Amino acid sequence: MILSDKTILQEMEAGNIIISEFKREHLNPNSVDLTLAPLMKIYPKKYINVNSYNELPSYIKESSVQTASASFEYRYEKPLDPREKQDVIEFIIPDEGFVLVPNEVYLYACNERIGCKKNICAQVQAKSSLGRLGLDIVIGPAGFIDTGFEGSLVLELRATRPIIVYPNMKICQIKFERVEGDILESYDEKSGSKYMNQTGVQESLMHKNFNK
Repeated sequence: MILSDKTILQEMEAGNIIISEFKREHLNPNSVDLTLAPLMKIYPKKYINVNSYNELPSYIKESSVQTASASFEYRYEKPLDPREKQDVIEFIIPDEGFVLVPNEVYLYACNERIGCKKNICAQVQAKSSLGRLGLDIVIGPAGFIDTGFEGSLVLELRATRPIIVYPNMKICQIKFERVEGDILESYDEKSGSKYMNQTGVQESLMHKNFNK
């Protein structure tokens, strides 16, 4: 059951919903607007050179191969490996805005710190006005928040065409729901909850799953 604006306020007062820097004007009938924190991160692209076409991995299509003019080597983008800790580049969105380019995933956080207690979970969704401009706010299941989680929300931005984003603009909205049935282990109790109490833009920690 999705919570109404009145119930969201009641659960905040009871301490079961935590929204830091909450502004009453950001409250909608069934959700709360969240804003874009200035810090962003991206995974830098790394390339591998090989001497012959036969050395290329089978998944590489000929159209994506680049030839280095000086050495005539073949060059392709190194894939991200979930087993490895990835390097990141971080930057601050200036007041005049920053242009997101297509075919890039930008990690971002919301200014608001979120917490879900007792029998409440949450889901982040895009602002339809930004979706109509071709901006994907949340990719896949990243916008789901388990009961017991508390911390910064780290999500992804992906543009279908160049688009400007500004610090502290409304970027997404969060809706809260009641969980049916008892919870055996909340997120804060479950072993291996890697993102509990995360602050700022936390990149993927998938590699920790392989280190066990």
